[in-house]
Amino acid sequence: MEKSKAGDLKAFSDLSRIIRDISYSYFLSKHRLKKIINIEDVDDLTNNVYIVFAEQYQNIDNAENWLRRVLFLTYVRWYKRTKARMTYDWNENIQSNESETLGSDRIDANTALLFLEKLSPEKQEIIKLRFWGDLKFSEIAEKLNKNEAAVKQMFYRILLEIREHLE
Repeated sequence: MEKSKAGDLKAFSDLSRIIRDISYSYFLSKHRLKKIINIEDVDDLTNNVYIVFAEQYQNIDNAENWLRRVLFLTYVRWYKRTKARMTYDWNENIQSNESETLGSDRIDANTALLFLEKLSPEKQEIIKLRFWGDLKFSEIAEKLNKNEAAVKQMFYRILLEIREHLE
């Protein structure tokens, strides 16, 4: 770190490679845990961490602590933006279809949407993949690394749960 701060290009290059490798491993582990769905997001997040490093390396005292903090904060910011975008997509999809429905249907759709947001992330994922993603049960099962019958059963239980909540 000291050599990089002193202007040694090789030291900076080596340190940059290490930062990129650790960042990529961290975000790839999130991808394997299905917390990051797209591998492109892994690359983007890795590049974001590198850019922050390149901008701040002169002021970093403890590289390990700095990297842990930046990895965590980068992931949390990405997660919040992604969750906000998902909610917006849900609302936009419901609102775009509202012109075709009656007033009473709108209330039920909005109530259902609010209820969906209260479901567990796994249940939300199943509903999103089935309705918004137009995936078959077999495709959802594969994506979630579950048995197709279990996914189908869970889907119908979620629908029952929603119906009971709306009644």
